[in-house]
Amino acid sequence: MTNASVDFDYYQRRAEAQLELAQKSLEPAAVAAHVAIAERYLEICEPARLAEIAEQPGPRLAPVTA
Repeated sequence: MTNASVDFDYYQRRAEAQLELAQKSLEPAAVAAHVAIAERYLEICEPARLAEIAEQPGPRLAPVTA
């Protein structure tokens, strides 16, 4: 599994979690904030953006194994 695929999976799950929180939120400001965060995570999931991130030095996310 490459770093880019791990990053994609992570950011995809984060976006989904933020959208779930938006659906559960009652405050319009909270809904807007969760949607904005989800949109940002989805932007990061774009292939060109993931390739850019993968080229940067530094630690990478790794899957957690049970």
